[in-house]
Amino acid sequence: MFNSAVIIANWNGKKYLKDCLDSLAGQSSQDFKIVFVDNGSNDGSLDFVRENYAEKGLIGRMEILSLENNTGFARGYNIGIEKAFEDKNIKYIFAINNDTRLDKYFVEKMACCAESHPGTGSIQPKILNFFEPKKIDCLGIVFASDGTAHNRGYGEMDKGQFDQEEEVFGANATAALYTREALETTQQKKGEYFDGNFFAYYEDTDLAWRLRLAGYAAYSCPKAIVWHVHSATAGKASLFKAYYLHRNYFFAVFKNLPFGIMIEMLAHRSVSYFRLVLNIFRKEKKAAEYVGNGGKGKVGLAILKAWGSVLANLPHILEQRRKIQKSKKVPAKEIRTWLKKFATK
Repeated sequence: MFNSAVIIANWNGKKYLKDCLDSLAGQSSQDFKIVFVDNGSNDGSLDFVRENYAEKGLIGRMEILSLENNTGFARGYNIGIEKAFEDKNIKYIFAINNDTRLDKYFVEKMACCAESHPGTGSIQPKILNFFEPKKIDCLGIVFASDGTAHNRGYGEMDKGQFDQEEEVFGANATAALYTREALETTQQKKGEYFDGNFFAYYEDTDLAWRLRLAGYAAYSCPKAIVWHVHSATAGKASLFKAYYLHRNYFFAVFKNLPFGIMIEMLAHRSVSYFRLVLNIFRKEKKAAEYVGNGGKGKVGLAILKAWGSVLANLPHILEQRRKIQKSKKVPAKEIRTWLKKFATK
């Protein structure tokens, strides 16, 4: 019997799987099963897993789910979590990206951290850059003034500045532990733990909001270390990524923020968009990367398509919002303190 399940959703990630699965096979604690969800890969991922990991002791406790099409990060993980929850002994869910390598003590230290914080909803490890292992990728979710979510510590050199185990707003699902109780309490409908409409990006921020609003805290566990190939699947500055980031920001804000705070965030966001337009035409900052990939017109079209999708989905989003706001356990005053406490610097 296992008390944890590691969920890996894979789409054409064969070249990353050896590092990921080898690091799981070498964990100090083997008190976990694996649910490997393949999202319609055509790069030989499934054959690679089946042919190379029987002798490493993983196949005997690995369930492989092969999907015909790419259902996205959110639905892929939902399918894996629901499969894991068929086992009533599963207490913790580890969501792990396929493009990660885990420290030998990752599972052990994450589980210990969860045990030391009863009532928590999620635990965030220290995620470092795969190719620059002294550089931080993420240690939790933080927010800018317009409500956009960012990776805490992203791009900073790791000098021990985040080595205190402490409360964070929520966990980035590149690598995270979620408690069964928290996931089952906040699921939007049976088996929908991450919002499947998000497809990719911001689904972990949306879940972090729902966990917070339901009264579940989150903590960092810097002694548990993960190395991550940042934006390996979609590309660091792809138009695909631009579309989903811009669209899903609005999904998350409309669903989760109290009305007054939501209006303030949207006002700040309008200023951010004005600056983004200027940056695109000047080819400055991150906008220059997107212009290089697709040109000014394609970037603008991706954003317009994102806004159109928000409008098309608005009735469904508002219905979700009604349920979330009705059931939330914290007042707007406390939410404001979160946005100040977990703000970008």
